Amino acid sequence: MNRAFNTIFSLGHSCQVASQLRRNRLRKEAGPLDWFNFAQTSELCRVLRSRFQGFMELENLEVYGQSQNSHYIRDRITTCLSFHDFRNDPVKPPLHDYREFKERLTRRTQRLLSVLCSIEDTLLIRTIAAAREAWSVVDAVTETYPNPNVYFLFAIPGNGFPLRMLPSSQERVMIVELPAGSTWEGDHDAWRTLLQSIRLKDYDAKRH
Repeated sequence: MNRAFNTIFSLGHSCQVASQLRRNRLRKEAGPLDWFNFAQTSELCRVLRSRFQGFMELENLEVYGQSQNSHYIRDRITTCLSFHDFRNDPVKPPLHDYREFKERLTRRTQRLLSVLCSIEDTLLIRTIAAAREAWSVVDAVTETYPNPNVYFLFAIPGNGFPLRMLPSSQERVMIVELPAGSTWEGDHDAWRTLLQSIRLKDYDAKRH
């Protein structure tokens, strides 16, 4: 995919995509799904089709674990998981900082939705478990939003996978397999190779 885009957003499913976009200097702004774990593609598609209505609302959130710094939060409706957004303060209740989180999420969501309703050249990237999931996401976006210039890149990480392109019936949709890597960030070399021909238009590195 040798193209330049006005903007590039991660659609998850984990932090890996946003991390690699930042590492490869392709992340000029934050998206709503950058740092969640949102593994169920069917639920992602439902959220996309609803334009994020009801997503990560306070009444639907539950604490299911914690680290020294953060509470682990699950959206019971969508199954989306948050590991980094809610501070673990021993003198405050869980979700005490929800208002701050919600304001940040709303800003990022509105930016994504505005791009999907524009004519900006836009790239959406998601890691998936199987190629068939790609078409569910493509349908959810193209049937819901009017932007005719949205492109899609889907990566299927796997142990022992080489970096290779899979067949795609649409020019604007690329599906690849790539090595899984040894950490949550994935295989740095494979991602660098995958992203090296993708560029951002008018990108000022100082805004990164």
